[in-house]
Amino acid sequence: MFYRIRYSIVTAAFGRAKARVGQSLVEILIAVAVGMILVVGGISVIVPALRSNTDAGRTQVAVGLGRALLDNVRAWSEADWHNITSISSGPGSHYYLNATSSPFTVAAGDESVAAATTTYRRYFYVEDVLRDASENIVTSGGVNDPSTKKVTVAYGWLTGPMNTLGTFVTRSRNKTYQQTNWSGGGGFEGPATTTNSQFSTSTPNIDFQSIPGSITLTANQTGP
Repeated sequence: MFYRIRYSIVTAAFGRAKARVGQSLVEILIAVAVGMILVVGGISVIVPALRSNTDAGRTQVAVGLGRALLDNVRAWSEADWHNITSISSGPGSHYYLNATSSPFTVAAGDESVAAATTTYRRYFYVEDVLRDASENIVTSGGVNDPSTKKVTVAYGWLTGPMNTLGTFVTRSRNKTYQQTNWSGGGGFEGPATTTNSQFSTSTPNIDFQSIPGSITLTANQTGP
């Protein structure tokens, strides 16, 4: 009888210990599951915040690069109006400036600029400007103004959106026009509204194709 009671007590104690071990395992599993839920939830909040901060920093750098290019194009055109009239016009003609040389030089295509861990892209294009009879800028139906150009700078990073900045540049600070190419020959009657290689007449007979020469015209007016 004593052994039976002792066995029963030992069996009951072992059962309670086993139950406590099982309960502890369940509690641990529940705690791990809750912890994983909290971690996943925290990651879902932190990752977008980090991405937003990263994009904000990239946007700030990209805007700075775009403004720098726009300022350089303005200075480049004011230094010599031929710079900007000698390149092709239209949104499809991309250019960038080599600002490491003096004076600046222009190159066709898009420029890649590496900053920190991001590669940025920027370029500019030039468009003709039309004016109506009152000399207001219009988008259609006007006459081309050879002394005004619209410059648009596009900027962004390789995996991000491209944004634009625009301005108008004029020949108001550059009153000198130098023509060195007369290969188009005679027969052109002015005024000239576009850059070309023709002239009106030549007397006496001048070899305008094989002998280089130039004529420099300086404007006296204060406007463009």
